[in-house]
Order: sequence, then structure tokens, then C-alpha cells
Amino acid sequence: MSVDPWPWPADTQLDRARRIAQTYREALLELDAGKCIALDERSRALGQGWVVPELVTISMDDLLTAAEASALAGVTAQVIYQWAHRGHLPRCAALDGSTRYRAGDVLDHVARTRRKRAATKTSGHKRV
Repeated sequence: MSVDPWPWPADTQLDRARRIAQTYREALLELDAGKCIALDERSRALGQGWVVPELVTISMDDLLTAAEASALAGVTAQVIYQWAHRGHLPRCAALDGSTRYRAGDVLDHVARTRRKRAATKTSGHKRV
């Protein structure tokens, strides 16, 4: 059995594809910033805002909507609802009675999931 040389063992195939796409984007930005910006705008217009890196400053105690939590975690809002339903993510009530999710809880769950995935991959076990 050969060892996977990928340096981030917890990455999914989608994570790998996104890292590779970012590498190509960074190279294009250096070679032709105008073309890169045009492609960034096109990607955003097609709903693929993840292509363009964005610096986000957030407090771990911020209460987020499912849409905001999904953007922070890089998943869909439906996944946030599933995590909450399965007890992985506590729900918080906002003043208006709507459901919110604490940013720290979302990031903690993402980190736990990645650590678990990395441990499974490095131990040689595969899910069937």
C-alpha cells in the first residue's frame, strides 16, 4: 500500500480540489490580474464565491443564521440544520425567537470532524 503524499490528511476530495484551484488562481493573479479579477467576478455571479479568498473577522460568541453559519463552515444551510438535528450543533434563540448558531460551536464542530477524518485516514481504516 502506498502512502498518500497529500499534506492535509483530513481533506476531502472537494477540499483537495479547492486547494488546487486556489493555487491556480494565485498563479493567474500574478500573471494577469485583470483576467483573474474577471474570472473571480464570473465565479461569484455563478454562486461560487469560495473561489475568492476573503478575510473574515468573527467573534466566537457571534450568533449566526443558518446561512451565515453555512458560509463560515463551507457547507450548505441544510448541513447546518442536519448537524443541529443530530445534536452536533447547539441551537440558540435570538431575541426575535429565530434560531441562531454560535460561531464557536460551528467552528468547533468543523474542527472535530476534520480531526476525526484525519485520524481515520492515518490509521488506515476506510469507511465502506
